[in-house]
Amino acid sequence: MVTEYKIDKLLGPSGSFAGYSLMIFGVIGTCYNLTGLILVVTGMLMAFTFDGAIIDYNTRRIKNYTCLFGLFKVGKWHGVNNFNKFRIYKSNRSYTTYSRANVPLTLKTSDIRLVLLNENGSLRIKINKYNSFEAARKEMTELIKDLKITELEDQQKGII
Repeated sequence: MVTEYKIDKLLGPSGSFAGYSLMIFGVIGTCYNLTGLILVVTGMLMAFTFDGAIIDYNTRRIKNYTCLFGLFKVGKWHGVNNFNKFRIYKSNRSYTTYSRANVPLTLKTSDIRLVLLNENGSLRIKINKYNSFEAARKEMTELIKDLKITELEDQQKGII
């Protein structure tokens, strides 16, 4: 059984909107000149690229990936035995965009993230994001049971 999680857009909500706009202008520009296809391809990259994670329960592997253009998943598979810690933390992100009058528009988001870490913390795989700490904790216990992980430390921290 394989489970897939879509975590974040590459450039956030502002970048996705800019990508959709570039695609529209590129299609219009292509009517006049084929160089408008450059805008279409760039817009597709900005609008459809996202980060995610795949968990394969049968082979006990986890893959953190970037899905380019919403089609091509680029990442490396890691065995579950390489990891020994879960970490649940609160992620605060802000996306700032400036208008033509140089007025900033800041979008702030906050969520809870579940991360799998190796012994020294150099390798980390974001598994998913959640609305509450309890949902992340529940998913963590299900992953421990489903992936048959026996040697594991539980580490809970606040903000990174």
